[in-house]
Amino acid sequence: MTDLDAPDWPFPPGLRARLATDSEDPAGLLSDAERARLATFGHDSRRRQFALGRLVARTLAAEVGGGSPPTVDLGVADDGAPTLPDAHVSIAHTGRGGDVAALAAVAVVPVGVDLERVAPRRPDLWRRILRPEEHGLLDALGGPTDDAQTLLWVLKEAVLKAQRTGFRAGGQSVHLGLKADGAPPERGLATAASGTGDWRLAFGREGDLWLAVAWAE
Repeated sequence: MTDLDAPDWPFPPGLRARLATDSEDPAGLLSDAERARLATFGHDSRRRQFALGRLVARTLAAEVGGGSPPTVDLGVADDGAPTLPDAHVSIAHTGRGGDVAALAAVAVVPVGVDLERVAPRRPDLWRRILRPEEHGLLDALGGPTDDAQTLLWVLKEAVLKAQRTGFRAGGQSVHLGLKADGAPPERGLATAASGTGDWRLAFGREGDLWLAVAWAE
């Protein structure tokens, strides 16, 4: 596992985030309810994603709140989001087969995370996720490349997860503020506004993964 730490990841006090790959072993750290839910997934990649995401969140929450990972009270809200009794938590995962990665964050304020591998995407994907006033972001990021579109996707998704709506609220419900000069920077900060308030984001590239963490102002 890899902690996302300062100075590359300038989070506010009370926020910690961690990335893990499929080489991690989640055996013995899941709750009975999580193991039961795991058994309902028909695809092996989905099982790997779920187990790894819970491993990262449980390990991080245990370090923050005390106790051991298997005893952490990591629940599931009615909207499907993970919950902790005394903190905010967010989990994201991606990948297939043995190439799975998961990201989790625990914070004292509402928090959301997302990660995606850079991969070929429809050249008009940006039309689904950008507001008209955000179209200039594509020029600033070098055009609608797979790299730029993946970054914009994770930034929007991190905010949507932080506000507990996910993409059912629509990417255009979030207005991004981001500075760039011709290509996506390897690390950076952004702002966002939505119907639920104002957000800060930190983002970065880890290999072929774009990661984003959003938190309430």
